[in-house]
Amino acid sequence: MPKVLLVVGHPDLSRSKANKALVDAVRELAHVTVHDLYATYPDFRIDVDAEQALLAEHDVVVFQHPVFWYNTTPLFKQWQDSVLTLGWAFTMDGSASRLAGKKAVVAVTAGVPADHYTPEGSNQATIETLLSNWHATLRLCQFDIQPMVKLYGTAFGLSGEDLAAAAKQYNELLASFAA
Repeated sequence: MPKVLLVVGHPDLSRSKANKALVDAVRELAHVTVHDLYATYPDFRIDVDAEQALLAEHDVVVFQHPVFWYNTTPLFKQWQDSVLTLGWAFTMDGSASRLAGKKAVVAVTAGVPADHYTPEGSNQATIETLLSNWHATLRLCQFDIQPMVKLYGTAFGLSGEDLAAAAKQYNELLASFAA
């Protein structure tokens, strides 16, 4: 059965509403490993060997975080810089990386409603455009890139029903990788 690694980069998952609901929706899936970066590395001292071993052991990697200033959170960025290294996560000679062919999903939460993430909205760009660094990173690492999971309005306007529906869809997505 394919194994899923859910790498969570929320600064305080216990106080989160949306990210916590998504994680809680998949925590009991037997093939999913939930890896909370901020709980694991409160001092920001990342164990690169342990992180690379976790990535190597899994077939699907889900990168989940809230959008912070149109990017990922600080520890998640440090994790990318430390773990996704030349010769291991990517190569420059076209040879296969250790991550080649693994499925990757970026799952993000945004505080404002979806209409803010349009060319006409206040951000004047889609969330995919603003987070295009993820796509470039995953492509460089030779991941099989899956569609982005987006949950909007987490600080403004997301109802409890909408959050429950999003959590159910997240569970179904991660469960689908077991097949």
